[in-house]
Amino acid sequence: MVNLRVGDVLEDRYRIETPIARGGMSTVYRCIDLRLGRSVAVKVMDAAYVNDPVFRQRFRREARSMAQLSHPNLVNVFDFSSSGDHAFIVMELITGGTLRELLAERGPMPPHAATGVIRGVLTGLAAAHRAGMVHRDIKPDNVLITRDHRVKLSDFGLVRAASAGQSRDDQIVGTVAYLSPEQVEGTEIGPASDVYSAGIVLFELLTGTTPFEGADDMEHAYARLTEVVPAPSSLIDGIPSLVDALVATATALNPDDRFSDASEFLTAMEDVSRELNLPGFKVPAPVSSAANRADAAVPEAQPTDMFTTHLPQIHQADDTSVIPLQANPNSNETSILPAHPEPPGGVPVPVPEPPPPALQPEGGSVPASEQMDIQPVTNRSKAKLAVWIALVTLLIAGVALGGWWFGSGRYGDIPQVLGLDEYQAVAVVEEAGFTPVTDTRYHNEVPDGSIIGTDPSFGERLPRGEDVTILVSQGRPVVPDLGEDRSVDTVRAALEDRTFVWVDAPGKYSDDIPEGQVASTTPPSGTDLDIGSPVQVHLSRGPAPVAIPDVSGMGVDQATRVLENAGINVERVEEAFDSDTPRGRVFATSPDIASEVSRGDEIVLRVSNAIEVPDVLGMREDDALEALAEAGVTVASTSTVEGEAARTADTVVAISPEAGELINPADPQVTLGLAGQVEVPSLLGRRVDEAREDLEDIGLVLVTGDYDDDDRILTQSPRARSAVPAGSDVEVRAL
Repeated sequence: MVNLRVGDVLEDRYRIETPIARGGMSTVYRCIDLRLGRSVAVKVMDAAYVNDPVFRQRFRREARSMAQLSHPNLVNVFDFSSSGDHAFIVMELITGGTLRELLAERGPMPPHAATGVIRGVLTGLAAAHRAGMVHRDIKPDNVLITRDHRVKLSDFGLVRAASAGQSRDDQIVGTVAYLSPEQVEGTEIGPASDVYSAGIVLFELLTGTTPFEGADDMEHAYARLTEVVPAPSSLIDGIPSLVDALVATATALNPDDRFSDASEFLTAMEDVSRELNLPGFKVPAPVSSAANRADAAVPEAQPTDMFTTHLPQIHQADDTSVIPLQANPNSNETSILPAHPEPPGGVPVPVPEPPPPALQPEGGSVPASEQMDIQPVTNRSKAKLAVWIALVTLLIAGVALGGWWFGSGRYGDIPQVLGLDEYQAVAVVEEAGFTPVTDTRYHNEVPDGSIIGTDPSFGERLPRGEDVTILVSQGRPVVPDLGEDRSVDTVRAALEDRTFVWVDAPGKYSDDIPEGQVASTTPPSGTDLDIGSPVQVHLSRGPAPVAIPDVSGMGVDQATRVLENAGINVERVEEAFDSDTPRGRVFATSPDIASEVSRGDEIVLRVSNAIEVPDVLGMREDDALEALAEAGVTVASTSTVEGEAARTADTVVAISPEAGELINPADPQVTLGLAGQVEVPSLLGRRVDEAREDLEDIGLVLVTGDYDDDDRILTQSPRARSAVPAGSDVEVRAL
């Protein structure tokens, strides 16, 4: 196999400008497509694999599979060859750099940046999984970042093709740090294996390193069979637990415990991003990258000859020929002389031949007297006549040719391109003398990627050099995915771009989609329809309404919990008087209980500030006034209740409003009723001095004879439990 060098041309089409990167199985070159005049990246496989017929066949199959994938987050494949000395894939040129180079420049990323990068990886990987492909080598080196901040996944199928095509040893094929357990064990590999590798990449984005270690690659690889990936937060502070859980699920040892494919991983990551309110992130291209260095190493592009491709051109712009000097046969110098000068009309003028030596005098000159007699032999008049005849002939031919050209010769027939692939169609249109322009169109019957026709159509005539549009089918249009931007304008534009007709449909309640944005479509996203089909669009009506639960009689804390469980928030608490609700309890809401509000709305709790009249019956007046004051109640008036007797005359025997009733704190007044008479206590058997003190305490006067204080009372008048006015005398007899 011949080593490739700068300037070499692959298959007479791709001229190598500079190498971009080298790997264990291939080298990537920046090349110029001489046929289309565009820069491309060409991955040329190593000689150790290119001569293996099994590898060639599988490599060809994998390349075709890659070319069938068309997605903004996947590197596009333009061409493939394995028929000559080299097997190579022609891909779009990414002039940004790799995620590995970005990690080297920036180090660990915060969660919003890491999820922003992995979002592009998973989006492209999901497209591959839907097409039935498994990448098998997800790692930062295979993630490319364009200068317009798009993340693209590359190198589909290469690891699989390499492992299938070689049997020289039992080495594990792949990049050790990102292998899944099933790749190490050699068991069946599916999309969940890519999920594991993507989880390792997310771990590295968050922490700046990969998990697991080992004395060599084999020990490093086998470590993942028994060890789990540690939580990123154990290495870097500030990583939320939800992100830890995302990494843990993606890198579970058992494939059944992981996300089933990249789509499920992506959905879970979007849920986590929304839950954590992670901001968006524009992924920067690395500054110091191999692609940038290769781009800088290539001089400013020169115009490419679209017809002669790599063939050497014969430069005759100045119509000169190189003639060796005769004066010095040993000289290597050359003299550049006009070969056949042409007049403006384009007819060659014969160069006069020098006269024969015999007709020239020895001195080199002829005397003037002899010049008149010399009639040199010449055919100058015949040559002049021939020149004029040729001029007239060319003039007539030019007029005829111009008439033909401006009449019908400058026009060409549009060639037939049906059944060709895009690149063949471009070449056919070029060969017909037109400028090919490709455009994609939806078509109900022509498969995606196939040629629909041309505009103008086959058989029509057009001046050569004009643009001819090659129409490439996009297949049947698909109802677009509803992304983060669900505004009416964005969704309407996406539907119209796919030829669909917007049809207003009944709105739907949604807790997640703001009111007025698109909640869903009928048919749903991902459904392929005929061109111009109607799509019903359901706008969000915001959260579904909920009825305000009955929280009357509850305390503020309990009522708040009940309302929040129903999706309703408490804006504020207002106090007001309610004669039926104790103080501190809810008696109403605003809006009213059982009214419907939107989920997430705020309401006002109305709480009673009523004062409960305390029970002061049986208390003496001073004690009753103190108890009422502590409760916030004032005494409007005090009166004596006739016929009521108590231990003392100032004992409260009545209150209005009654004890236990609720009164308005704006007018917290009560009326007290005091006993009109004093109930005489029993004094029999008591000492005189004790009886005197007791009677004085209740407002009565002890009347005794000539008794000592320690004498015992035998009789009393009035008798015990008699009602007497305050200040009355009680006469006793003592022993």
